Amino acid sequence: MTDSYTAEILHQGQTYTVPVAADQTVLAAAAAAGLTLPNSCCAGVCTTCAARLLAGEVDQSEGIGISDGLMQQGYALLCIARPLSNLRLETEKEDEVYQLQFGQFQKT
Repeated sequence: MTDSYTAEILHQGQTYTVPVAADQTVLAAAAAAGLTLPNSCCAGVCTTCAARLLAGEVDQSEGIGISDGLMQQGYALLCIARPLSNLRLETEKEDEVYQLQFGQFQKT
C-alpha cells in the first residue's frame, strides 16, 4: 500500500500539485503546502469545501454533507477526503453540490 499520493488541484484557474499522505485529508495537505482552499466546518457537513473529482478515488466515509449519489458522481468534501489513489480535482463546487442535493434556493 502506498503511504503518499499526489493531488493535482485546479483552483481559481491555476493548477497546484500537492503531496497527500494516505492518512491526511486533501484540505490539510493543501494547507500544509501553503494553498488556502474554501472551508468552514472541517467536519464533512457544510459543503463549503466541495470539489469535483476528475480522476482518482477518495475515502470520505467520515462525513455526512453530501449524499452517496453525489459521491458516486465524483463530488468530494476535501475536509474529510483521504486519498486512495493519485487525484485530480476541481475546487469551489459548493453551489453545484447544494443545488444538486437540495434544489435551487427560492425566496418566497
